Amino acid sequence: MHELKAYLTQQSLLCCRSPSLRFAHPWLAPMPIPSGPRSADDDGFARGDYSGGLFHHDVSESAIWLLRQEPALVDAVAGSLLCFLDCASPFGRVHRAELPSKSRESEPAKPVIAQLAARVVEVKGLEWAKENDVYPRVKKWIAYLSEHYIGLHGLGITHSSLASGFDSDLLSAGFPDKAIEGPDTSAFMILEYEAGAALAARFGENDIALQWRKAADKMRVLINALLYCEDDRGGYYSALRWQHGAASLEQERVSIKIERGTQPVETWASLLPLYAGVPDAARAERLIARLLNPDGYWGPSGVRTLPKDDPFFNQAPRIMHFDFKKNGRGPVSNWCGPVWVLSNYYMATALRRYGHADLARGLALATATLLQRDLEATGMLHECYNDAGTGLWPRTSTFISWNVLAVQMLDTLT
Repeated sequence: MHELKAYLTQQSLLCCRSPSLRFAHPWLAPMPIPSGPRSADDDGFARGDYSGGLFHHDVSESAIWLLRQEPALVDAVAGSLLCFLDCASPFGRVHRAELPSKSRESEPAKPVIAQLAARVVEVKGLEWAKENDVYPRVKKWIAYLSEHYIGLHGLGITHSSLASGFDSDLLSAGFPDKAIEGPDTSAFMILEYEAGAALAARFGENDIALQWRKAADKMRVLINALLYCEDDRGGYYSALRWQHGAASLEQERVSIKIERGTQPVETWASLLPLYAGVPDAARAERLIARLLNPDGYWGPSGVRTLPKDDPFFNQAPRIMHFDFKKNGRGPVSNWCGPVWVLSNYYMATALRRYGHADLARGLALATATLLQRDLEATGMLHECYNDAGTGLWPRTSTFISWNVLAVQMLDTLT
């Protein structure tokens, strides 16, 4: 796998950008700039060219591996954090997608900014963080999330499926903004509070650290109490949509109609609380049983993002999505069946957390093999794959971003 690691390192360096306009620091795009002309009024996103944007989730997760690499990559990750914080709204909202010239989306980032900051500060040090005013701005971000993105059940609110990072995920896609309290966003809120608490402790604010640890613990209890479901296939976590005057919690679960009533919707995001260590050991085993079902999530190329036997399962390269803000439809990434390196990483990490080191190792090797074969066959990498291991999207340019986590998995799980 040395060829894969060398390729990801080289291509990550090509993803580094110099300071420009609003971005006063080096920063990181998800992919190198593709060859060929680009129209001045086309940012390329719809055709899979993300090379001109700075994305919340891509940077925060790719940083897990990139911050252990050479200085240029470390500086680009650290600079990306500073660009996000510099471009934040005065009241603390960090946006999910930034361009050098403007904020491309007014939507907030998902709860990953404190985690990114904690990772960067661990490498760059406290003096760097103080010089760049990192902690006060992260504290403002967490305060913003706590005020505006805790729902009426006490769980984390998903701003939209696009803002979740899982563009077409059935737990939140198609709903109005800020309608869903989901297991994925709630799990990331726990991780965000915990990362914020670690930063607060490093900066001597122990009262704030305790406050955020308590907030994380409270949300962990609520996820288990309100979202957990179980059937003969195992356990999973549902999503809720608060309804005025609803007589029971069951009336608020995001569900679909079936022959004999309704059934809570599940996707791979229903398993994400495993990554945050939310379930106890017994429940974790029930979730892992669901994960390992070969007719469901566990496929030959890795973790399917929707069970194979789900009626909505598909492995198309893209999905059409209606955007209320644009009052129209457009193509988005498909999280309704394809395999992503990111979902493989989260689930492999969860498997190791709960004592399944052999399964985690196997998933790590399968992920690296998937990318290695893609590189050999096509000379590039894709952002998602089908069960046969065929890259689905983008069509013409290599996708780097969190694909670097394949090497992180090899380094830590094998």
